[in-house]
Amino acid sequence: MTGGARIVVGIDFGTTYSGVAFALESSPDDVEVVRVWPGARKSEFKVLNPSNQELIFAGTTPKVPTTISYENGKLLWGYQTPMFGEVVRGIKLLLDPTQEIDYTPAVQSKEILAKYDKEPVDVARDYLQLLVNSAKETLRRRFGNALDSMEIRFVLTVPAVWTDKAKNITLTAATDAGISALDVTLVSEPEAAALSCLNAIQPNTIENGDVVIICDAGGGTVDLISYRVKSINPLELMEVTEGTGAICGSVLLDKRFESYLVGLFGEKTYQSVSHRTRETALNYWQDFVKPNFAGLSIEDDDEYSEVDYSVPISGVGDKPEIGLEGGFLNITKENVGGIFLPVVDEVERLVQDQMVQISMAGMRAKAIFLVGGFGSSEYLFRRLQSAVVNVTVMQPPNAWSAVVRGAVLRGLGGNQVGERIARCHYGIKFDIEYNPRRHNAADKYWNALTEKWYVGNRMKWYIEKGKPISEDKPIRMSWSRNLPKVSCIEKLKQVTTSLYICNLDDAPDHLTEDVFKVCTLEANLSAIPRNLFRSKTNYAGEEYYTIPFQIAMTPTSASILFNLEFNGVSYGSVQAKY
Repeated sequence: MTGGARIVVGIDFGTTYSGVAFALESSPDDVEVVRVWPGARKSEFKVLNPSNQELIFAGTTPKVPTTISYENGKLLWGYQTPMFGEVVRGIKLLLDPTQEIDYTPAVQSKEILAKYDKEPVDVARDYLQLLVNSAKETLRRRFGNALDSMEIRFVLTVPAVWTDKAKNITLTAATDAGISALDVTLVSEPEAAALSCLNAIQPNTIENGDVVIICDAGGGTVDLISYRVKSINPLELMEVTEGTGAICGSVLLDKRFESYLVGLFGEKTYQSVSHRTRETALNYWQDFVKPNFAGLSIEDDDEYSEVDYSVPISGVGDKPEIGLEGGFLNITKENVGGIFLPVVDEVERLVQDQMVQISMAGMRAKAIFLVGGFGSSEYLFRRLQSAVVNVTVMQPPNAWSAVVRGAVLRGLGGNQVGERIARCHYGIKFDIEYNPRRHNAADKYWNALTEKWYVGNRMKWYIEKGKPISEDKPIRMSWSRNLPKVSCIEKLKQVTTSLYICNLDDAPDHLTEDVFKVCTLEANLSAIPRNLFRSKTNYAGEEYYTIPFQIAMTPTSASILFNLEFNGVSYGSVQAKY
């Protein structure tokens, strides 16, 4: 191995499972998925790989549970964590406080975090640190001492439906875990999935000009984005519609399964059942029932045909009236179908919404790619097959690891999406000189430095919802600051302003309750020669500078980069505080 080689490591930080993959920059076609995890080889626990429905030992799976435990002063994670006890689960869902959480383990995790005085970002940091260290151990075994001379770049995936703040919190967790901010890139999960799918499909399946829908259905979120394939080789994509999504992943099936049991036993009786028994039932549901359920209307000779499911519930007396006998609860296909129905209905609604948007853009979808753990569901696959007309529904090979594989491809090939569609408006708040013909006199205020009347809280939108944006075309936002000369030296080091968003189709021209602050931007103007500033003196004899400058905003797959410019010259990056 020659010194100075570069490795790209992709990290899929998931709600229920996480994954890591890597490839040498010199061998972009050889993406390897980490399949060996601490604690897995000694465990008797088995999981059902939802990509091909085969029962496999946990030690060779492409994913590791997104779980961590601090109990008794001992840090355990992934397959090391016990099935029972104070185990933090669903921590990813807690990183975006704006999302409604209806996942019992995540809610229970809040209580554990409070006990150990930890914030969600702290736990995410601890988990990612352990995940990365384990991945590096795999790389050490793979490359030996040559690893010391290699450059490692990381690509971390995040849900497309997350807020900018939640994405930044995830990035903070990664950097706190020891990954240099210069060595990590964020990419949206459905975009990573698209790269993986379109690189893995058979030739002539998709052609130049075709439109495809990526449905990344994971444990927590379901993200959808539609792309027009501008070029297959080299791959270049263009977003056709605004991405959509919701927290309607497979964890909601777990929640509904638990609610089903509560309905059978009654709240009081169910809560009296031991925690171990409830966990065992849930694990059986997750590993055997949920991945294999194919629906109600299937033929007897169908390979997925099941009469009933027997869920182990020990330590509870027989209750024939609800199907509980000999420590097993009988659950019919109809019962399971009732659990699945509203969740799959929501996914189908999201897909249909994408279809409508594509049609409004004057195009037609050729294929739907289902990826992610939930995306590997046989029932979801069959439901979408019957719901769409003249559209091919596909579950690519390695669907469960598609996102992490795509993350590596993004790191190797760079940006391959020429245009994206803005999901909301982005803009700034500014003050404008008062004009009695246009403004209400009650809104004006006096600026003693410039000796002028102004009206505040005006909005200027630089990115419009539903319009195309590109990484190759930064959006330049113009600002102006008036600073007294006597105090400008320190103030120039930290000039702050705020970035706002609006989710309405038509954004207002002034600050309203529908406009939300995203972050505070801190720019250092002290490196700009002061002789380039406009020098002014007011009637009171006070001298001041008027400083016009620009902040170039570059929207990428899952983050926004900011850069300071003055007279067309770049003066470094701008720090965003969320």
